[in-house]
Amino acid sequence: MKLSTSNNSLKKYKALMLDVDGTTIKNDADAMPTKKVKESVLKAHNKIKIGLATSRPLWHTKAIIEDLKINSFCILIGGAQIYDPGSKKVVWEKFIEVEDVKTILGIAKKLNIEVRDDGTGRHLRNEKIDVKNYLKKGPPQFWTHGLTPKKAENYVNELSKIPTIAVVKAPSWSDGKIDVIVSHTTATKQQGIQRVAELLNIRTKEIIGVGDGYNDFPLLMACGLKIAMGNANEELKKIADFIAPTVDEDGVSTVIEKFIL
Repeated sequence: MKLSTSNNSLKKYKALMLDVDGTTIKNDADAMPTKKVKESVLKAHNKIKIGLATSRPLWHTKAIIEDLKINSFCILIGGAQIYDPGSKKVVWEKFIEVEDVKTILGIAKKLNIEVRDDGTGRHLRNEKIDVKNYLKKGPPQFWTHGLTPKKAENYVNELSKIPTIAVVKAPSWSDGKIDVIVSHTTATKQQGIQRVAELLNIRTKEIIGVGDGYNDFPLLMACGLKIAMGNANEELKKIADFIAPTVDEDGVSTVIEKFIL
């Protein structure tokens, strides 16, 4: 789709929500924004509200938030938390139901899969899975890293039978592997965008969403301007209004220059 970039057309966008891995930074657990991306984000702060929309928890996102001086609400843990960098507080969160936790951990144990509790960062191996830990409150998200495509498919198929959870796949930090992310059905990036819009008192169609992975479908579908990175999967590119350069080419910087500055 060819988009107009006149001043009048750009004024309708009031917020920019950036995915992190594969979008704002390279798909690496320890990566940080490049100098070019950082400079572009800092320039844009006085033009638009900028937030992150990531499956990472706060403890794994905080350094990036601080480095980019993010000035608006962030969607964390795939939509399970909304974080306000100004007050440094979580302003909304939704946890997986305890009964669903039991089922999820049972499936993981049966398939010999390790899960990570993204509320604590704790990895749960099969022999250490204890549902008693979650009798009072479930985690905001379970994350399984580095599955083969076949094992990820089997895991997702089993999890899809649970009606009150959302299950998404994401590119893994390990080449050729898949990560599987599990949260409450109301805790997705799409729901997160709706809540951020309410907090900012704007409409979702006034938000630009930028992403690259399977788990960014809900993000882009909720936003008024849908942007996929050049390194995004082909399915995501098909729903995008604009294809940015790849993360290796500092595509986020191009987005900011084209649509904001």
